[in-house]
Amino acid sequence: MGHEPPPSYAQMRLAITAELSELEAQGRLRKRPVIDSPNGRVLVLRQPGGRRKLHNWASNDYLGAANRLRVKNAAARALRSFGAGAGAARLLSGGLSCHRRLEERIAHWLAAPDALVTTSGFQANLSVLVSLASGPEDVIILDRLCHASTYDGAHLAAGTMLRFQHNDLADLDKQLRRTSGAHRRLVCVESVYSMDGDEAPLVGISALCREHGALLLVDEAHAIGVIGPGGRGGCAELGVQADLRIGTCSKSLGSQGGFIAGDRELIELVVNRGRSFIFSTAPVPAAMGAAIESLDLLREEPELPERLRREAGEVRSALRSQGWQVPEGRSAIIPIIVGSEQPALELSALLLAHGHFAPAIRPPTVPPGGCRLRLSITLAHRPSDRLRLIKVMAAARSRWRDEAAAPGPAGPGA
Repeated sequence: MGHEPPPSYAQMRLAITAELSELEAQGRLRKRPVIDSPNGRVLVLRQPGGRRKLHNWASNDYLGAANRLRVKNAAARALRSFGAGAGAARLLSGGLSCHRRLEERIAHWLAAPDALVTTSGFQANLSVLVSLASGPEDVIILDRLCHASTYDGAHLAAGTMLRFQHNDLADLDKQLRRTSGAHRRLVCVESVYSMDGDEAPLVGISALCREHGALLLVDEAHAIGVIGPGGRGGCAELGVQADLRIGTCSKSLGSQGGFIAGDRELIELVVNRGRSFIFSTAPVPAAMGAAIESLDLLREEPELPERLRREAGEVRSALRSQGWQVPEGRSAIIPIIVGSEQPALELSALLLAHGHFAPAIRPPTVPPGGCRLRLSITLAHRPSDRLRLIKVMAAARSRWRDEAAAPGPAGPGA
């Protein structure tokens, strides 16, 4: 700071304008799309020239639950019973029976001692990390590819944040050994990573946590409803006993909100120490009703996750055979990695021109050089939808660079 005079208001605004201009020059400036339809297998995108119907490959509604009639009816019943909003935080008058009912259902479904519903999965991670790493002698050790909510929670917590190389058990062991004197250690991973769709070696990670006396937090946001018995996630599939599992109602459950499932005492600590939980209005009742109904759907049709994996696998295999850089995996997430920002935007624009909505994913969502399209396969998609996508990608593989070089608007991106 020194003794220089503070910038004027006009100078600050000029600096903000320059920052936005720099983002645009880097191909990283984001715009908010406006959708004039439900977020289903197709959507209606509002564009300057009018509205356009597109095949949607950007939804995390993996089981297509959000637009099922039974799920929408359940949301409407909860709305009529409890109102449009909760009206207060959970620890005041906002703790409605629909919240507790969903918590009980989640805990039973995941064979967990208890569960806590939050307004978002992002809030769940913030609340847990701030609560459990509350002192300067606490340490949070997270996989480098953890979600932004985990990073933000680690930054907000009073403890020290360390990272280990992605899915590298030797590096995790190294970090655990160097922090042996810590008061409390938390290891944070994801069973399925949101941008690559790959999976954590949970058995090995769990063994290291037990060996070193560390708590294990597993974010199952992209695994619930997709992998594991009946869609119960990676921990259930492998028999891993994580201390806490983080999940969301806004993906496979087709609703809104997040949850924490696991050890009852740890959850009670979050209830009492998690500021983002304590000081936030409780989730809206309609979202609770929808999530409960989606859990019923999974219980009644436990084969749905296997069907989703099979259909996603067919698309993944087809794209890999065409020569696209698509990592192996078995989740519903199919990344097509193209490298830098402009090629990703150009490929997105090419797909858009052919009736497919697949925004480009750029930094800071992914590391520099890792720009991609992130395709999400859902059970709402029909075989004909997937076939159209595969055919468009086959044609794009041989010509998209030449076509994208022509002047034209860039595609949407994140």
